[in-house]
Amino acid sequence: MAEPFVFHFRPGKNAAPEVMYMADVYCQCGLCGNEQYQRYYHATPFHAFTPAAFDRLLGEIHHKADYECENCGTPVTAEHVLHGALTYGFVDDSGVVCGYIDRKTNQRSYQLIAKRRLDPQEMPRWQPSPEFGVTLDQLDDTTIEHVLDRPFNAKLAWIDLFEDWLNDPTEGAYARIAPGFWIAIDESEDAANEMSADIEDAQPFDGFEYGDMMIIALNDSIPDGLATHQNPQTMSGRWQTWLPPHILDAINHNKVWADAYMSRTSVIEILKRTFDSANLTYELDTTEADVFFSNITTPGEGVYGRGVSVASVLRRAVYTGLTPGEAARLTAEEIVGVLLRVWK
Repeated sequence: MAEPFVFHFRPGKNAAPEVMYMADVYCQCGLCGNEQYQRYYHATPFHAFTPAAFDRLLGEIHHKADYECENCGTPVTAEHVLHGALTYGFVDDSGVVCGYIDRKTNQRSYQLIAKRRLDPQEMPRWQPSPEFGVTLDQLDDTTIEHVLDRPFNAKLAWIDLFEDWLNDPTEGAYARIAPGFWIAIDESEDAANEMSADIEDAQPFDGFEYGDMMIIALNDSIPDGLATHQNPQTMSGRWQTWLPPHILDAINHNKVWADAYMSRTSVIEILKRTFDSANLTYELDTTEADVFFSNITTPGEGVYGRGVSVASVLRRAVYTGLTPGEAARLTAEEIVGVLLRVWK
Protein backbone atom coordinates (compact mmCIF):
# COMPACT_ATOMS: atom_id res chain seq x y z
CA MET A 1 0.00 0.00 0.00
CA ALA A 2 1.30 3.47 -0.88
CA GLU A 3 2.57 5.60 1.97
CA PRO A 4 0.00 8.28 2.90
CA PHE A 5 1.23 11.84 2.69
CA VAL A 6 1.53 13.61 6.04
CA PHE A 7 2.31 17.31 6.33
CA HIS A 8 4.81 17.80 9.12
CA PHE A 9 5.02 21.56 8.56
CA ARG A 10 2.78 24.56 8.17
CA PRO A 11 3.60 28.26 7.73
CA GLY A 12 3.36 30.17 10.99
CA LYS A 13 3.85 33.79 11.95
CA ASN A 14 5.78 35.70 9.26
CA ALA A 15 5.87 32.43 7.26
CA ALA A 16 8.24 30.84 9.78
CA PRO A 17 7.75 27.05 9.70
CA GLU A 18 5.85 25.33 12.47
CA VAL A 19 6.18 21.58 13.01
CA MET A 20 3.39 19.20 13.97
CA TYR A 21 3.12 17.27 17.20
CA MET A 22 0.29 15.13 18.56
CA ALA A 23 -1.28 15.89 21.92
CA ASP A 24 -3.51 13.25 23.52
CA VAL A 25 -5.52 13.75 26.71
CA TYR A 26 -7.41 11.08 28.67
CA CYS A 27 -10.24 12.65 30.63
CA GLN A 28 -12.98 11.79 33.10
CA CYS A 29 -16.23 13.75 33.00
CA GLY A 30 -16.75 15.62 36.26
CA LEU A 31 -20.48 14.88 36.28
CA CYS A 32 -21.09 11.32 35.04
CA GLY A 33 -17.54 9.93 35.28
CA ASN A 34 -17.44 8.88 31.62
CA GLU A 35 -13.86 8.43 30.42
CA GLN A 36 -12.70 9.20 26.90
CA TYR A 37 -9.66 10.54 25.10
CA GLN A 38 -9.20 13.40 22.67
CA ARG A 39 -6.40 13.93 20.14
CA TYR A 40 -5.17 17.28 18.91
CA TYR A 41 -2.86 17.87 15.94
CA HIS A 42 -1.07 21.06 16.89
CA ALA A 43 2.12 22.78 15.82
CA THR A 44 4.97 24.71 17.40
CA PRO A 45 7.74 26.95 15.97
CA PHE A 46 10.18 24.55 14.33
CA HIS A 47 13.47 26.38 14.65
CA ALA A 48 12.99 26.96 18.39
CA PHE A 49 11.85 23.41 19.20
CA THR A 50 14.16 21.94 21.87
CA PRO A 51 13.86 19.38 24.69
CA ALA A 52 12.91 22.26 27.00
CA ALA A 53 10.13 23.32 24.62
CA PHE A 54 8.90 19.72 24.39
CA ASP A 55 8.80 19.51 28.20
CA ARG A 56 6.92 22.80 28.42
CA LEU A 57 4.27 21.57 25.98
CA LEU A 58 3.94 18.33 27.95
CA GLY A 59 3.39 20.26 31.17
CA GLU A 60 0.68 22.39 29.53
CA ILE A 61 -1.06 19.55 27.69
CA HIS A 62 -4.07 19.39 30.02
CA HIS A 63 -5.12 22.86 28.88
CA LYS A 64 -5.96 21.43 25.46
CA ALA A 65 -8.97 19.52 26.80
CA ASP A 66 -12.10 21.33 25.67
CA TYR A 67 -15.10 19.28 24.57
CA GLU A 68 -18.53 18.10 25.65
CA CYS A 69 -18.88 14.68 27.29
CA GLU A 70 -20.27 12.24 24.72
CA ASN A 71 -22.39 10.65 27.47
CA CYS A 72 -24.03 13.59 29.25
CA GLY A 73 -22.97 16.72 27.35
CA THR A 74 -21.16 18.31 30.29
CA PRO A 75 -18.11 20.45 29.36
CA VAL A 76 -14.81 18.62 29.90
CA THR A 77 -11.81 20.89 30.49
CA ALA A 78 -8.28 20.86 31.90
CA GLU A 79 -9.33 19.92 35.44
CA HIS A 80 -10.77 16.63 34.15
CA VAL A 81 -7.57 15.35 32.50
CA LEU A 82 -6.14 12.18 34.05
CA HIS A 83 -3.29 11.51 31.62
CA GLY A 84 -1.53 13.32 28.80
CA ALA A 85 0.73 12.12 25.99
CA LEU A 86 2.82 14.22 23.63
CA THR A 87 4.33 12.70 20.47
CA TYR A 88 6.86 14.24 18.07
CA GLY A 89 8.36 12.55 15.05
CA PHE A 90 11.62 13.83 13.58
CA VAL A 91 11.00 14.72 9.96
CA ASP A 92 14.26 13.12 8.79
CA ASP A 93 12.92 9.72 9.89
CA SER A 94 15.43 9.27 12.70
CA GLY A 95 12.76 8.45 15.27
CA VAL A 96 9.94 9.49 17.57
CA VAL A 97 9.92 11.11 21.02
CA CYS A 98 6.97 10.44 23.33
CA GLY A 99 6.26 12.21 26.61
CA TYR A 100 3.75 11.07 29.23
CA ILE A 101 2.33 12.83 32.27
CA ASP A 102 0.11 11.53 35.06
CA ARG A 103 -1.97 14.49 36.15
CA LYS A 104 -2.70 13.00 39.60
CA THR A 105 0.96 12.70 40.56
CA ASN A 106 2.41 15.09 37.96
CA GLN A 107 4.96 12.36 37.23
CA ARG A 108 6.53 12.42 33.77
CA SER A 109 8.17 9.74 31.67
CA TYR A 110 9.51 9.57 28.13
CA GLN A 111 10.20 7.10 25.38
CA LEU A 112 12.57 7.24 22.40
CA ILE A 113 11.73 5.04 19.42
CA ALA A 114 14.49 4.94 16.80
CA LYS A 115 14.03 4.70 13.02
CA ARG A 116 10.30 5.25 13.16
CA ARG A 117 8.11 7.82 11.44
CA LEU A 118 5.25 9.70 13.02
CA ASP A 119 1.97 7.85 12.53
CA PRO A 120 -0.98 10.25 12.98
CA GLN A 121 -3.42 7.33 13.11
CA GLU A 122 -1.67 5.34 15.84
CA MET A 123 -3.72 4.78 18.98
CA PRO A 124 -2.41 6.73 21.99
CA ARG A 125 -0.57 5.18 24.91
CA TRP A 126 -0.51 6.70 28.38
CA GLN A 127 2.82 5.34 29.60
CA PRO A 128 6.02 4.00 28.05
CA SER A 129 6.01 0.44 26.67
CA PRO A 130 9.43 -1.27 26.94
CA GLU A 131 8.70 -3.27 23.80
CA PHE A 132 8.74 -0.12 21.68
CA GLY A 133 11.88 1.74 22.71
CA VAL A 134 14.06 3.30 25.39
CA THR A 135 12.31 4.62 28.51
CA LEU A 136 13.56 7.72 30.34
CA ASP A 137 12.67 9.64 33.48
CA GLN A 138 14.11 12.85 32.02
CA LEU A 139 14.48 14.04 28.45
CA ASP A 140 18.12 14.87 27.75
CA ASP A 141 20.02 15.48 24.52
CA THR A 142 22.83 13.05 25.34
CA THR A 143 20.44 10.09 25.43
CA ILE A 144 18.57 11.37 22.38
CA GLU A 145 21.84 11.49 20.42
CA HIS A 146 22.77 7.98 21.56
CA VAL A 147 19.41 6.39 20.72
CA LEU A 148 18.25 8.37 17.70
CA ASP A 149 21.70 9.15 16.25
CA ARG A 150 21.03 12.88 16.13
CA PRO A 151 20.45 15.80 18.53
CA PHE A 152 16.94 17.03 19.22
CA ASN A 153 17.84 20.35 17.59
CA ALA A 154 20.98 20.62 15.44
CA LYS A 155 21.39 24.28 16.42
CA LEU A 156 22.32 23.16 19.92
CA ALA A 157 25.04 20.93 18.47
CA TRP A 158 26.51 23.87 16.54
CA ILE A 159 26.56 25.97 19.71
CA ASP A 160 28.13 23.18 21.80
CA LEU A 161 30.94 22.67 19.28
CA PHE A 162 31.68 26.39 19.08
CA GLU A 163 31.84 26.50 22.87
CA ASP A 164 34.24 23.53 22.91
CA TRP A 165 36.56 25.32 20.52
CA LEU A 166 36.37 28.67 22.32
CA ASN A 167 37.22 26.93 25.60
CA ASP A 168 40.34 25.39 24.01
CA PRO A 169 41.28 27.13 20.74
CA THR A 170 44.75 25.54 20.61
CA GLU A 171 43.41 22.89 18.25
CA GLY A 172 40.35 22.37 16.11
CA ALA A 173 37.04 20.90 17.18
CA TYR A 174 34.93 18.52 15.13
CA ALA A 175 31.83 16.43 15.63
CA ARG A 176 29.55 14.05 13.81
CA ILE A 177 26.06 15.51 14.23
CA ALA A 178 23.99 12.94 12.33
CA PRO A 179 24.57 10.36 9.60
CA GLY A 180 26.26 12.16 6.72
CA PHE A 181 26.61 15.41 8.68
CA TRP A 182 29.85 16.63 10.27
CA ILE A 183 31.04 20.01 11.56
CA ALA A 184 34.67 21.16 11.72
CA ILE A 185 35.72 24.35 13.56
CA ASP A 186 39.15 25.97 13.76
CA GLU A 187 40.86 29.34 13.73
CA SER A 188 40.91 29.67 9.94
CA GLU A 189 39.63 28.09 6.75
CA ASP A 190 43.00 26.48 6.04
CA ALA A 191 43.22 25.03 9.56
CA ALA A 192 39.68 23.65 9.31
CA ASN A 193 40.48 22.08 5.94
CA GLU A 194 43.62 20.43 7.32
CA MET A 195 41.73 19.02 10.27
CA SER A 196 38.95 17.73 8.04
CA ALA A 197 41.46 15.94 5.81
CA ASP A 198 42.89 14.24 8.91
CA ILE A 199 39.37 13.21 10.00
CA GLU A 200 38.63 11.71 6.58
CA ASP A 201 41.87 9.69 6.69
CA ALA A 202 41.22 8.45 10.22
CA GLN A 203 37.49 7.71 10.11
CA PRO A 204 35.53 8.01 6.85
CA PHE A 205 32.29 9.94 6.91
CA ASP A 206 29.88 7.17 7.93
CA GLY A 207 30.86 5.19 4.85
CA PHE A 208 29.67 7.95 2.53
CA GLU A 209 31.98 8.57 -0.38
CA TYR A 210 33.99 11.76 -0.02
CA GLY A 211 32.65 12.87 -3.39
CA ASP A 212 29.12 12.64 -2.00
CA MET A 213 29.94 15.19 0.70
CA MET A 214 29.40 18.89 0.10
CA ILE A 215 31.58 21.26 2.12
CA ILE A 216 29.74 24.43 3.14
CA ALA A 217 31.23 27.26 5.19
CA LEU A 218 28.83 28.63 7.78
CA ASN A 219 29.54 32.26 6.88
CA ASP A 220 29.04 31.52 3.18
CA SER A 221 25.90 29.40 3.36
CA ILE A 222 23.07 31.62 2.09
CA PRO A 223 21.04 29.20 -0.06
CA ASP A 224 20.91 31.29 -3.23
CA GLY A 225 18.70 29.59 -5.78
CA LEU A 226 16.55 27.81 -3.17
CA ALA A 227 13.35 27.03 -5.05
CA THR A 228 10.98 28.01 -2.24
CA HIS A 229 12.44 31.37 -1.17
CA GLN A 230 12.98 34.48 -3.27
CA ASN A 231 15.00 36.20 -0.53
CA PRO A 232 16.79 33.37 1.31
CA GLN A 233 19.13 35.73 3.14
CA THR A 234 16.19 36.84 5.30
CA MET A 235 14.62 33.40 5.88
CA SER A 236 13.67 32.34 9.39
CA GLY A 237 16.15 30.29 11.36
CA ARG A 238 19.28 31.87 9.86
CA TRP A 239 22.33 31.34 12.06
CA GLN A 240 22.72 35.03 12.91
CA THR A 241 19.46 34.80 14.91
CA TRP A 242 20.34 31.91 17.23
CA LEU A 243 24.10 31.79 17.74
CA PRO A 244 25.04 33.53 21.02
CA PRO A 245 26.54 37.05 20.73
CA HIS A 246 30.07 36.01 21.77
CA ILE A 247 30.17 33.35 19.04
CA LEU A 248 28.82 35.79 16.45
CA ASP A 249 31.51 38.26 17.51
CA ALA A 250 34.25 35.66 16.99
CA ILE A 251 32.89 34.83 13.52
CA ASN A 252 32.49 38.46 12.50
CA HIS A 253 36.06 39.27 13.57
CA ASN A 254 37.51 36.29 11.67
CA LYS A 255 38.64 34.56 14.86
CA VAL A 256 36.96 31.26 14.02
CA TRP A 257 35.94 29.32 10.92
CA ALA A 258 33.26 26.64 10.65
CA ASP A 259 32.66 24.14 7.85
CA ALA A 260 29.84 21.64 7.51
CA TYR A 261 30.30 18.37 5.63
CA MET A 262 26.96 17.12 4.36
CA SER A 263 25.90 14.15 2.27
CA ARG A 264 23.83 14.74 -0.86
CA THR A 265 22.42 11.20 -0.64
CA SER A 266 20.16 11.79 2.36
CA VAL A 267 18.65 14.89 0.75
CA ILE A 268 17.98 13.10 -2.54
CA GLU A 269 16.32 10.16 -0.78
CA ILE A 270 13.97 12.33 1.30
CA LEU A 271 13.05 14.60 -1.60
CA LYS A 272 12.20 11.54 -3.70
CA ARG A 273 10.12 9.89 -0.98
CA THR A 274 8.24 13.09 -0.15
CA PHE A 275 7.36 13.82 -3.76
CA ASP A 276 6.46 10.18 -4.41
CA SER A 277 4.17 9.93 -1.39
CA ALA A 278 2.45 13.18 -2.50
CA ASN A 279 1.89 11.55 -5.92
CA LEU A 280 4.04 14.10 -7.74
CA THR A 281 6.19 13.30 -10.73
CA TYR A 282 9.55 14.90 -11.46
CA GLU A 283 12.68 14.68 -13.55
CA LEU A 284 16.07 14.08 -11.95
CA ASP A 285 19.22 15.48 -13.53
CA THR A 286 22.74 14.88 -12.24
CA THR A 287 25.84 16.90 -13.08
CA GLU A 288 29.34 16.84 -11.61
CA ALA A 289 28.47 19.81 -9.43
CA ASP A 290 24.87 19.18 -8.36
CA VAL A 291 21.64 17.20 -8.58
CA PHE A 292 18.41 18.83 -9.75
CA PHE A 293 14.72 17.97 -9.42
CA SER A 294 12.75 19.63 -12.20
CA ASN A 295 9.28 19.54 -13.80
CA ILE A 296 7.69 18.71 -10.43
CA THR A 297 4.11 17.99 -11.46
CA THR A 298 0.78 17.08 -9.82
CA PRO A 299 -1.60 14.45 -11.23
CA GLY A 300 -3.68 17.39 -12.47
CA GLU A 301 -0.62 18.59 -14.39
CA GLY A 302 0.09 21.56 -12.18
CA VAL A 303 3.83 22.27 -12.44
CA TYR A 304 6.02 23.94 -9.84
CA GLY A 305 7.67 26.96 -11.40
CA ARG A 306 11.24 26.24 -10.26
CA GLY A 307 13.55 23.28 -10.01
CA VAL A 308 15.13 22.11 -6.75
CA SER A 309 18.89 22.12 -6.41
CA VAL A 310 20.22 19.64 -3.85
CA ALA A 311 23.11 22.00 -3.15
CA SER A 312 20.69 24.78 -2.21
CA VAL A 313 18.88 22.44 0.20
CA LEU A 314 22.17 21.56 1.88
CA ARG A 315 23.03 25.24 2.13
CA ARG A 316 19.66 25.78 3.76
CA ALA A 317 20.53 23.12 6.32
CA VAL A 318 23.74 24.95 7.26
CA TYR A 319 22.27 28.44 7.07
CA THR A 320 19.34 27.59 9.35
CA GLY A 321 20.86 24.93 11.63
CA LEU A 322 19.03 21.84 10.34
CA THR A 323 20.07 18.31 9.48
CA PRO A 324 20.19 17.58 5.73
CA GLY A 325 17.06 15.44 6.03
CA GLU A 326 15.13 18.17 7.86
CA ALA A 327 16.04 20.75 5.22
CA ALA A 328 14.98 18.32 2.48
CA ARG A 329 11.61 17.51 4.05
CA LEU A 330 10.81 21.16 4.80
CA THR A 331 11.71 22.25 1.27
CA ALA A 332 9.73 19.40 -0.30
CA GLU A 333 6.65 20.14 1.83
CA GLU A 334 6.78 23.82 0.89
CA ILE A 335 6.61 22.75 -2.76
CA VAL A 336 3.89 20.14 -2.17
CA GLY A 337 1.90 22.67 -0.13
CA VAL A 338 1.95 25.21 -2.94
CA LEU A 339 1.07 22.67 -5.63
CA LEU A 340 -1.80 21.23 -3.60
CA ARG A 341 -2.92 24.75 -2.61
CA VAL A 342 -2.46 24.07 1.08
CA TRP A 343 0.14 26.83 1.40
CA LYS A 344 0.07 30.25 -0.24
